[in-house]
Order: sequence, then structure tokens, then C-alpha cells
Amino acid sequence: MSLQKLGLKHNTDKATFHKYLDFYQKLLPKRTFKGRLLEIGVMDGASLKMWREYYPNAEIIGIDIEDKSHLYNDDWKIPKTIDIRQIDGTDTKQLTDLGMFDIIIDDGSHYTADQQKSFEHLYLNQLNPKGFYIIEDLHTSLNPNYVNSKRNTIDYLKHAMIEYEFYHNKANPNDSMTCVIKAGQL
Repeated sequence: MSLQKLGLKHNTDKATFHKYLDFYQKLLPKRTFKGRLLEIGVMDGASLKMWREYYPNAEIIGIDIEDKSHLYNDDWKIPKTIDIRQIDGTDTKQLTDLGMFDIIIDDGSHYTADQQKSFEHLYLNQLNPKGFYIIEDLHTSLNPNYVNSKRNTIDYLKHAMIEYEFYHNKANPNDSMTCVIKAGQL
């Protein structure tokens, strides 16, 4: 089953609204991937369930600033093989304790300062060689309500001369932008 179909099955906005998943499937490791995946921002756990099914041999960790332990109950049915922790995605001490990752997905607050702080720490210190770092919902860089840093995140990446694969869902011209950055550029 394709990543997009799994996303629809689990009702994640990555499939239903943003339509990121065909783009991700082209760039990310195949389903036999056995590494570690971190997702910042758990929301209702839908994408974590999707990642678990797509990567059955991977270690899946989700972090959120809010307590999401209720997602393990019978209503949500988050598998116990997914590790959900209450951690601020900008707290470098707590992030360091998580170890190294092969795929990191930032779907957290979407505030530009948070995106950049998480990226600067995780990309430089906790992304394995040949890993992938994803910053979702980059359209918030175009919304003054989310820009709380010197540069918005799109300009930040350009200024740092970081190359990335960019996706913009043209059906949502003011929304649904994401990028995939390969390890080893800085």
C-alpha cells in the first residue's frame, strides 16, 4: 500500500489536506527501513500510526509539548510500539536525550523561531549521515502571525544555502508547503 493510501486510511492531514505523501514516498527510504524516525508534533497521532504501518521495522518516536498519553487508550488505539513523549521540540537537553535519528519530521508549532531552533539543534547534532529532515507547513513563513524570528524559515534556509526538495500543493496556494533536506549540508 502506498504512503498516501496509508495516510488516508489513518486520516492524517498529510494525506487528506496537504497531500505531502506521494512527494515523501519518492524521497524517503523504502518500506524496509529499519532506522529511527522522530516526529515533532503529535496532534491526534494519525501520522504516527501511518508511519508505524509504513515502516513496520523502524523505531517511531513522537514528541509533543502537551501530554499525549491518552492516545494509547482504546478510542485512539495508538500501538505501544510507538513511543510518545511529552517534550518541547526546542528543548535541546530533552532532544539530546533521545539520541540519533534517520528521519526527523517537524510538524510542531510552525512558528519560525521554533522551526529554526529545532532544525539547528537536531540537524547538526542528531541526524544520522544520509538522513532526512522534513519541515512541514512552511507556508507559515508567509503568515506574519507565525513569523517570530529575524528571517522566516524559507528565507533562513536560503540564507544558509541549504538545498532542499520543495513541495507546494497548488490546490492550496496559501497552504501546504513542505521540504525535505538531506543530511550533510552544513
